Amino acid sequence: MSGLIDDFDLFIFDWDGTISTSSVLVRLSHYFKRRYNPEYIRSHESEFRQPRSVNSPFGANRMRLANFFYGLYTFFVRTHLREGAIEMLEILKKKNKKVALFTDGSRHRVESELKRLGMAKYFDIIISAESIRVYKPNPTGINMIIKEMRANKSRCLYIGDMAIDIFTARFAGIKVCSVANGLEPVQKLKATKPDYLFESMLALAKASGPK
Repeated sequence: MSGLIDDFDLFIFDWDGTISTSSVLVRLSHYFKRRYNPEYIRSHESEFRQPRSVNSPFGANRMRLANFFYGLYTFFVRTHLREGAIEMLEILKKKNKKVALFTDGSRHRVESELKRLGMAKYFDIIISAESIRVYKPNPTGINMIIKEMRANKSRCLYIGDMAIDIFTARFAGIKVCSVANGLEPVQKLKATKPDYLFESMLALAKASGPK
């Protein structure tokens, strides 16, 4: 599977459920948002494909409030890395690949988790859909990353654990790799037809490493 690594220059990762485990609150939030439903996405595809203007992140007052609640959240809940996540990122760095992060999670929360877990060093660029106010499956965040990294779309791969990640990559015009031990079952991922599918991040890392 080294060909998967060799065929791409820019690897864009989702965070919750892909690189890190997810809290109950994150999991529940996905069930109550229609844009995570594949049938809803399909019926509103033209709307989600539309390019969006990018808004500013939270203002200072809202950010302070968000920081306060995140502090309480992390006192009770700790996220952890998915098995194989560091191995996969190390493989990419050793091959001098560009690595980015595109997540629906708030930038403050994700950056705090990256810092606590010692993972920020692996990413060349991080974009939060929440901070730009344009959410998956709209591909604006992915397109911003591709433009910033001056990458060719045919050489970009998005890696995520949900059907919405597959749609987001598809709408951006890039390939997508699904890992099936995250927030959604493998049957749902298969039905959405990713370009690549692995049972876990560890399986992807093992397939991508030296033989």
